[in-house]
Amino acid sequence: MEPIVEIRGVAKSFGAVPVLHGVDLAILPGEIIGLVGENGAGKSTLMNVLSGAFPPSAGEIAFDGKVRALGSVREGQALGIRFVHQELSTAGALSVAENIFLGDYRAGTGGFLSFRRLDAAARALLARVGLGHIDPRTPLGALRSGEQQLVELAKAVAVPPHLLILDEPTSSLTPAEGERLFALIHELAGQGVGIVFITHRLEEALGHCDRIVVLRDGRVIVDRAAAGLTRDELILHMTGRPATFAWRDHGAVSDTVRLRVEGLADAGHLAGIDLAARGGEIVGLFGLVGAGRTEFLETLYGFRPARAGRVSVDGVPLALGDVRAAVAAGLFMLPEGRKTRGILPTHSIRGNISVSGLAGLTRGGFVDRAAERAATDRLAASLSIRMADIRQPVTALSGGNQQKALFARALLAAPKVLLLDEPTHGVDVGAKAEIYEIIRDLAARGTTVVVASSELPEILAIADRCVVFAGGRAVADLPRAGMTEAAILARAFAVQPDRAEVAHG
Repeated sequence: MEPIVEIRGVAKSFGAVPVLHGVDLAILPGEIIGLVGENGAGKSTLMNVLSGAFPPSAGEIAFDGKVRALGSVREGQALGIRFVHQELSTAGALSVAENIFLGDYRAGTGGFLSFRRLDAAARALLARVGLGHIDPRTPLGALRSGEQQLVELAKAVAVPPHLLILDEPTSSLTPAEGERLFALIHELAGQGVGIVFITHRLEEALGHCDRIVVLRDGRVIVDRAAAGLTRDELILHMTGRPATFAWRDHGAVSDTVRLRVEGLADAGHLAGIDLAARGGEIVGLFGLVGAGRTEFLETLYGFRPARAGRVSVDGVPLALGDVRAAVAAGLFMLPEGRKTRGILPTHSIRGNISVSGLAGLTRGGFVDRAAERAATDRLAASLSIRMADIRQPVTALSGGNQQKALFARALLAAPKVLLLDEPTHGVDVGAKAEIYEIIRDLAARGTTVVVASSELPEILAIADRCVVFAGGRAVADLPRAGMTEAAILARAFAVQPDRAEVAHG
């Protein structure tokens, strides 16, 4: 079978920094390739070269047997290459239909746009990606991030692709949306479309891909059939070292309640949440999308106004709805969405770390730069943030190292209670293992950590206890001994959460 694409000895450097080293890869029609590797391994760079966004520094690429030097993404699209990036390239103010056909509005006679034809075509594509209930005239910005991701997929298949590249496509999808995505992927593969699937979720790669290609430091380490590969083998190939994600008793949980929450409710999501967490305890919050985990953390921290409830830290009542009061009481939160709600993209790594502790670093109304340098350098070293220089922009870091910079920011605030929402979202397995160690170390030093995660293996790996959310309620509070995948999922899928019994450990 003639390959759709043959990548031969492709190298890519940015200035004096080499990113890819002589990569060879062939993609066959109807083949689903899982492309995996740590952040910074070169996955996105390779696909950007393939799609025409970057020219290679060396090597060549043959499309349908003919060597071509693509000069732009548009030239790649003309060959049938579609690249759905992890970072959405959508226009929130335009309608769903306008986003799907952006750049090709299919104007009718005389060049006038027919919204009726546009909407009809958009409805067919939305149904194909599982969004048949969405009105094509809805502003895209009104949709959830997962729905926007699926609109991007609809846009990619509006013209049948020859090669489809998907970068972390399930990162913001619900389980049902993910199932629909994989159904479409297999449908397209059955029609002869070649598919490259970039993911940090190794179970997805092993369960849905025909071949697995592992990149490490810009080189292909493994290129073999997915059948027979195990998750542990993949981690070893990706990182060069084994990574274990088994829970360990850090032995630091005290008998004293550090955080007490009673009847916490907001205007539309939460219905009276009770929670008590002890010093040094890691409490996991699990639930399906929309279950209320994020809303609970944001209401607790003051991002969202509370309608009712009481919160205390070390027995001292906390003023609700006031982030400053929460920080003063010893709470600190790392929200979901590192790029949109976490990092300060125009600031340096040092500036991103020190922003939480400027009050303590100020002398006579001016920031003590020597103290700032000492504090940030110490934290960056202790968390092993991989960087060229702490003065470089934080955006120059990989996703995992950006996340560690945010943890350094939290550590500088010296919190009694650390609230984490999806702390390893979009990071590779190596960075994930390092972040787990950071969390365990914080707990070992007495910090109470409350972690909301949509990844059940993550909860099982780090939490001393699991509080399960469903329908805006805490429907179960499972002790470590009762934390099994089946037990947690059974509560998370509770049909009538108002009648569910709370199991206290």
